[in-house]
Amino acid sequence: MPASAIAARVLQHTRQRGAVPVAAACLSWGTRWALGRARAGRPWTATVTHEGTEHRLLRHPYHWTWLNERAVEVPLAEAVLDAAPAAHGPAPRVLEVGNVLSHYRPVTHDVVDKYERAPGVRNADVVDLDGDGRYDLVLAISTLEHVGFDEEPRDPGKAARAVRRLHELLAPGGHLWVTVPVGYNPDLDEALRTGALPFSRLTALRATGPGARWEQVPVEEVWGTPYDWLLYTARAVVVAESFAGPSAGAGNGTAAASEAGAGPRDA
Repeated sequence: MPASAIAARVLQHTRQRGAVPVAAACLSWGTRWALGRARAGRPWTATVTHEGTEHRLLRHPYHWTWLNERAVEVPLAEAVLDAAPAAHGPAPRVLEVGNVLSHYRPVTHDVVDKYERAPGVRNADVVDLDGDGRYDLVLAISTLEHVGFDEEPRDPGKAARAVRRLHELLAPGGHLWVTVPVGYNPDLDEALRTGALPFSRLTALRATGPGARWEQVPVEEVWGTPYDWLLYTARAVVVAESFAGPSAGAGNGTAAASEAGAGPRDA
């Protein structure tokens, strides 16, 4: 981001919040950036427990993960991706929407990103993707909130259409797994909160302080959490999942598949 854009953002928030709070927030961010930058790439002892499983948080120089929600989103997504062969066979068909994981690990799965140009990345709009029933696992890490919201003209319903399109891409027994930073896209938050989207499971994580410390909380506790537009950081993240039903007679034992059309379960 150009320095002029950062300066404009700081000035805007100074007018809204006052000089002292903004200066304190920027000083805290800069201190944590400097301390974390010296250790970036090294194993981090900090962990988060999600659904009973402990995950080590990510400290990586790309997007300075120790300062934002990437610290928790990427480890959770990696765990889902690494479990895919056991759930779907030795060669699961995987699609990632938004080119995120390749910045933190080698990937061999399909990646679609409307804007980012990189080797192996297909540039396409998520709502236009073809290939119904193709994928065993579809992942999206803090991507769907941008769909329609950060486009001109703004389309408030496009993110919801994207979710429905991704669900259609699932093979029988397939798994859709996405993270959404709470407070970024109010229309998407409301669709998640009211059960208007084909997700069968919602869980939530909340930052517990200015550093990258996270805990799982009931999802109803995170709605309304403001997004930090000064530092471009979420203070709460929702993990939304759905499962495609098995094909007739498949008998694949996907217990959650029958819930695909149900409203979200808050956990």
